[in-house]
Amino acid sequence: MKYLVSLLLAITLLSACQQEDNKSKETTPAAVASPATDASSSAEKNKSEDAAQAKSQAAKQAETEETANHAEHDAHQGHDAHEGQDSHAGHDHGSAKSGDLLKVEGPFREVEPQFTCEQPVVMEFYAYQCPHCYDLEPFAQAWREKNKGKVQFISVPTHLGRQEFGSLLLVHHAAIKLGILDKVQHALFERVHKEKKLFGNAEEAAKFLADHGADEAKALEALNDQKGISEAISKDFEYLTKYKIAHVPQIMVNHRYLTDISSAGGREKVFELVDELLQKEHSCRAK
Repeated sequence: MKYLVSLLLAITLLSACQQEDNKSKETTPAAVASPATDASSSAEKNKSEDAAQAKSQAAKQAETEETANHAEHDAHQGHDAHEGQDSHAGHDHGSAKSGDLLKVEGPFREVEPQFTCEQPVVMEFYAYQCPHCYDLEPFAQAWREKNKGKVQFISVPTHLGRQEFGSLLLVHHAAIKLGILDKVQHALFERVHKEKKLFGNAEEAAKFLADHGADEAKALEALNDQKGISEAISKDFEYLTKYKIAHVPQIMVNHRYLTDISSAGGREKVFELVDELLQKEHSCRAK
């Protein structure tokens, strides 16, 4: 009996070890498609190579996202130390009010300007993984194209505290540095919502940027500019915290008027309202 118990225990442990080995073999970066497992292959050498490759890919994924995640994490810490009562670290985007509210006028809110501007400016606060932001994007894209050169448009993305989406911020800011954000922005939304993919490593991200007009070597260089990207993400986070953005998407006009899809009466009404708000009193100097 003792021998049987020992034997069963040994079989159970062996089975558990094999299951853990299989799980390790199938590990891949978040939102990157896993290669099909070859059920007919049983060679231990191939198993080891596959597991090593998966481990390497996961390490590259973590390295790709590290800059974006650390930058936003550091920005959280800096803000929380300055204004402990307004901890944005948890990204509770449904509880706080946006900006230092002066008054509410129907479809928009007037807030205390926190920054100066030398020309009319429209800011969009959003997250690439946000479904409502994705729904608004075609209207935002059309408005950007129509008003290019007339009004400054600032895109302010956040990953909402979801580290797996950090690589999107990295690619977004690399695209700005390369001067191709207008070609990349909609494509990033499509990659998340239609293709159901993120980025497994910097090389994959550089190829994506090259497919949208960048030189691949320069794209890789921009992606690896940790200092520049960290500064850009910190600036975005400063906008988010100073205006106390409590949910996305939201649109701000001339650092004074703030609206969203519900307040405007639907996504097709948002940029009609933006045009109206641009005519209201503001402190930005016309171009």
